[in-house]
Amino acid sequence: MIFKLNKEIYPKKAIRRSINFYKKIAKFKLKETKNYYIISGKVEKEKEELIMNEFVNFVLGIIRQ
Repeated sequence: MIFKLNKEIYPKKAIRRSINFYKKIAKFKLKETKNYYIISGKVEKEKEELIMNEFVNFVLGIIRQ
């Protein structure tokens, strides 16, 4: 599973906190390009979309705190 989050919207600190929270569910890796954070992780194929959506929702929740 690989997905991108725009740096203008998602703070790195919130992404790192989310990666730490989700470490029991998936092993995520964080990389960067000029405009995006690239998150990759290993999860069961049939759960990829669910985990990705929940992860992004979690990041947004941290941002709103």
